[in-house]
Amino acid sequence: MKISRKELPSKTGAAFIVLILSATFVRLGFWQLDRAAEFRELQRPYIEKPVIDLEQVATPGQNLGDSAINRIVSLSGEYLRQYTAANQEDKHGVKSDWTVGLLEVGSGGAILVVRSVSSSEIPVGRVEITGRLFNRQFDDRGDKSSSRLSRIDPALLAASYDQKFFDGFVLARDESIDGVEIRINPPELDPAKPNVPGYYWQHISYVAIWWLMALVVLFLPFYQAARRRQE
Repeated sequence: MKISRKELPSKTGAAFIVLILSATFVRLGFWQLDRAAEFRELQRPYIEKPVIDLEQVATPGQNLGDSAINRIVSLSGEYLRQYTAANQEDKHGVKSDWTVGLLEVGSGGAILVVRSVSSSEIPVGRVEITGRLFNRQFDDRGDKSSSRLSRIDPALLAASYDQKFFDGFVLARDESIDGVEIRINPPELDPAKPNVPGYYWQHISYVAIWWLMALVVLFLPFYQAARRRQE
């Protein structure tokens, strides 16, 4: 059956739409396959990496990358001020107020450091710190005031200080001044786990659905052409 010149543009447009739709469904299938792989990866035990300097994994004024979260970092500087973060919960489910210091990093920028589950005096002088880097909190846990943080998030303090902040916060493991260790009582937190919703086989089933949709879209024009020939 010959195709007239008038029918050619419509046939070409329909073929283009079919190809775009099928390619989209195939791409969605591969995306879902990647999600399944990410979910499987999260089931593996967390492997601790070597201590690294904060500035090798984070930059003031920029969001933390996935590879930076949970790293054990070293940093140094002087505390500018201390705050209380209300209604925080440790890995055992115990809620308490945490002491959080705002540290001006010696090489530039500032970062929040969780120091203690109870009130603690802020040290004076250049402090050396080692601790785990966490992403900032997104949900308020209490009220905000001049000395209290509703959540551990540097964005709450950005307007009050004339400098850039490192994203997230450091949960201190130890602090020292001139090699002398400072006694702190930090809370216990497990490494943060990225969240991939759903279940492994649920993602795999969606892969099959997306690719089946791609096959249906490709098959439909041939089916319609066959129906027209029969009629």
